[in-house]
Amino acid sequence: MTAPFRTLLITALAAVLAAGCGSHDSKKPSPGAPTVSADTDEVLLASSDVAPAARVDLASGVPVSGTLSAGWEAQITSPFDDVVEDVYVREGQRVSKGQVLGKFRLDIVETGAASADAQLKSAAADYERMKNLLAEGAVSQRDVEAAEATWRAAQALQAAAGKRLADATVRAPGAGSVTERHVQAGSRVAAGDPLFVVADMSELEFEASVPSEFVRVVRPGAPVRLEVTGFETGAIRGKVSRVNAQADPATRQVKVYVTVPNADARLVGGLFASGHVVTQEARKVLAVPTAAVRHEGGETFAWVLAEGKLQKKPLTVGMRDEATDRIEVLTGLAEGETVVTGPAESFSPGRSARVTGKES
Repeated sequence: MTAPFRTLLITALAAVLAAGCGSHDSKKPSPGAPTVSADTDEVLLASSDVAPAARVDLASGVPVSGTLSAGWEAQITSPFDDVVEDVYVREGQRVSKGQVLGKFRLDIVETGAASADAQLKSAAADYERMKNLLAEGAVSQRDVEAAEATWRAAQALQAAAGKRLADATVRAPGAGSVTERHVQAGSRVAAGDPLFVVADMSELEFEASVPSEFVRVVRPGAPVRLEVTGFETGAIRGKVSRVNAQADPATRQVKVYVTVPNADARLVGGLFASGHVVTQEARKVLAVPTAAVRHEGGETFAWVLAEGKLQKKPLTVGMRDEATDRIEVLTGLAEGETVVTGPAESFSPGRSARVTGKES
């Protein structure tokens, strides 16, 4: 075999091998595409690739996200430097307004209050005596004024001692739950140190920020629908209670405050929630997952699986609920029909298909 002929043969063989490899690679299915049965040319769908058209409640509006917190909260701090003698509550315990949470040592403050009471009585009696003596001409007006000053100073002293005595018994300023307890019996605290936190959880507050262009539709009283992350409570409803009058100069967003009823105490503070301020709402409308609605060449349609065959049905759609990722179907589907939500490669009307029950 001559050298030129050998070179030509090797070149031709390499071209055939390269073409064969390219043809094989081009037939590889894309990730997540439906499987095609080699025997029947049937499209095999996973159970996660289909969903029924069903009637549900939908809502759309301005998206919001944020954290739930107590509607009312009181930070109780120490009124003076002293030792906490007794603590009567624990974290998580419900308390009523005025209920005793703890006490400081009472011996010293009780003695101080009794002494202040005695000084006030003495100063009051001396003031009255001086006024009587002035009427008899036995003392001067200056003496009476000095007695009056002493009496008024004793009044202030007695009021301060009385307040200290009252403050020595720590009470709940309102009904709620003890969410924090920073002391125990025998703790020495300084004035201003935290003692307890009492919060009312029967009504929660949700704080979020919205772009300033949406302020015109976000008004006090507007309904809000929320979903709490990791908390299977279903949709939580609230109402916008306040809208901040000032936008954040850096983000141009406006804070919105939402009141969320929580009388059954199913929610706790600190949970993250997301949803939207509802601007449009529809009840019991036919809807499908958004992934089932396809757009191609100006046509809106869905692939429907019926009696083992694929059907391509034109749709007219309405509002979209971003929280549940579903879209309203106005025309084109009937309740209960099975739509394909997964990839639709190699689909054609009338082609056989079935659900294998395996997750993709």
